[in-house]
Amino acid sequence: MKSFVPALLLTLALTSGCSLFPQKSKDPAATGLQPAAAVQVEFHDRWMDKRVRELLTAGSAKTDDQARTMAEAEFAKLYPFVNVSEKSQVH
Repeated sequence: MKSFVPALLLTLALTSGCSLFPQKSKDPAATGLQPAAAVQVEFHDRWMDKRVRELLTAGSAKTDDQARTMAEAEFAKLYPFVNVSEKSQVH
């Protein structure tokens, strides 16, 4: 029992800290975009991927290209304030 407490304290001391599981930061400077533009591009890409899968699953579109075209039109109608140009997209 006497060695259990020091062993527990040593284990806690070695395993605690911020660097145990470092997370990769999504630095907008690394992508070359302003933070707001990076958020818009990420939202656009995630929304498009989700909607293309939905259209293909529902059978509304037969091909991936057809589903992407339909999703682009829906995105432009639903979110006209989001400015995502082809040159600003990060892939």
